[in-house]
Amino acid sequence: MMLQLLEIRERIKKFYQRYDAFLLPVVKFIFALIAFQTINKEIGYDARLKAVPIILGLSLLSAFTPSSIMVLIAAAMSVLHVYFISPILSVIIIAILMILYLLFARYTPKHGYVLLAMPVLYILKIPYLMPILLGLVSTPIAMVPTACGVIIYYVFQIIKTAVTMQVNISVEDIIQLYTYVIDTLIGSRQMIMTIVIFSLIIMVTYFIRKIPFNYAFEISILAGAFIGILGFLISYLILDKSDQILSMIIGTVISTALVYIMHFFRLTLDYTGVEYAQFEDDVYYYYVKAVPKATVTAPQVNVKHYKVRRPERAEDEDYDSPETYEDYDDEEDTEDEDNN
Repeated sequence: MMLQLLEIRERIKKFYQRYDAFLLPVVKFIFALIAFQTINKEIGYDARLKAVPIILGLSLLSAFTPSSIMVLIAAAMSVLHVYFISPILSVIIIAILMILYLLFARYTPKHGYVLLAMPVLYILKIPYLMPILLGLVSTPIAMVPTACGVIIYYVFQIIKTAVTMQVNISVEDIIQLYTYVIDTLIGSRQMIMTIVIFSLIIMVTYFIRKIPFNYAFEISILAGAFIGILGFLISYLILDKSDQILSMIIGTVISTALVYIMHFFRLTLDYTGVEYAQFEDDVYYYYVKAVPKATVTAPQVNVKHYKVRRPERAEDEDYDSPETYEDYDDEEDTEDEDNN
């Protein structure tokens, strides 16, 4: 079974390496399309931005530009949706998104997909996938875009409530609206606990997979999932949201399985072939542990074509005419075999 999975992995990797110039824009296009559709679903107040040509055009633009451009387009869409229903509320949304984007762009410019992926994963009920995956493939600095993605999701939830609060455009209403958004965002205990737990998952997963022992990557995935379940279990009990525990456990299990599948296609080690080496230079003496990657050569099917030359003339000596088959005598052939 494992051999067959390794063969499938090698075929997929070769296919991607051969057509990566075409596949990467396609993947980015699909991801941008899902992200923009998520924004339209959450705060889609302006019907013009929900038009199919607009969504397809913006997704196509995001497919051939850096991830930071995709983040800017998503932020602009969010602001325009809010502006359509509340120009006053859009000002504070611009301020929040600008702070998050500047914080993100300064420290982790290559993790733009995290900001957009977190709200999407929240809708799919598997936001636990991202911190485990980032702890496996990135560094602890990934806590910054993860936290920003969580904040963006909760900002969307606050917007949907704040929009319904507007009655009159007066100074008191504006102050009350701004106060509600800021206080709700800062005072969201669930959001703060989620950021802390996701940061712990990234840290634990990162440091365990850095320890030089067998199956460190696989164990780090399980450790991150365990920290997530334990952390959210405690937070839900504190916040008196025990009805979300079951969905959290199921989502964590699904996220863990998906991360393990991604890790299988990214890196699989063969711990049965571990080798140890020792050497030195003028400054250090080295102890090296070498773990080979589990690879298998995908079977190649070679089809050989044999060209049979058919004689054109019936009197050719290798050609058997129909008359020859009609004159064939089984008894004579049997007698010849007996004599031999």
